[in-house]
Amino acid sequence: MKKLFKGTLSLAIIGCFACGCFAQDDITGTTEITGYYQQYRDFSFETGMGEYGINNSFAPARMTGGGFSVAQNLAEWFAIWSQLSIYGTVNQWANYGTAEVQNSIRLIHNLEGIRYQTKQYGPLRFYGKAGAGFARYSLTYYDPYYGYVDIGATKFSVGYGGGVNVWFNKHIGLTFDASHTLIALPNLEDLYDKTKFPGREKFDSGMTYTTGLTFRF
Repeated sequence: MKKLFKGTLSLAIIGCFACGCFAQDDITGTTEITGYYQQYRDFSFETGMGEYGINNSFAPARMTGGGFSVAQNLAEWFAIWSQLSIYGTVNQWANYGTAEVQNSIRLIHNLEGIRYQTKQYGPLRFYGKAGAGFARYSLTYYDPYYGYVDIGATKFSVGYGGGVNVWFNKHIGLTFDASHTLIALPNLEDLYDKTKFPGREKFDSGMTYTTGLTFRF
């Protein structure tokens, strides 16, 4: 009987602690800041320069990086959010005749939008989101007449997806997110006569996977 009492008391204490940690508080008016690691799969870019005999297109590659997001909870079920992701450089070798040249691309990606979220189930709160923003490219590629060329371009982007917050307490939690992203690609041109390459790819579509640490206050 004594062991049963101790076991029941222990379960009661654990239950009280869990209820205290994950009580259904109204989060209206709170702000969430998340620092995260992110992967973009699979980025590719057909530049359209094949007519020059140079295959400098970017085959599917994984971009990795990090960033931060800010969400303002306007209601318990609704928030507005903004995120900024900075990806590392992706390098790829290209063929130009019998020679090989190296191209590189870097990307800064911003999205802002709305988020619909469920009530909290224990430590879990699920959400769906959608937004629009921009993709800022820094691109180095090989041109047969001018050699290596550096360009910068800002293009439109959209994204939608969903995820889950896993709250340790009222103020700290983990975030796991999977989103589909559609981004416009840069306009490369013949630097001699300023004409665009008609065969270039105009959009890239891929998935982003995010893991982050979230603070709410």
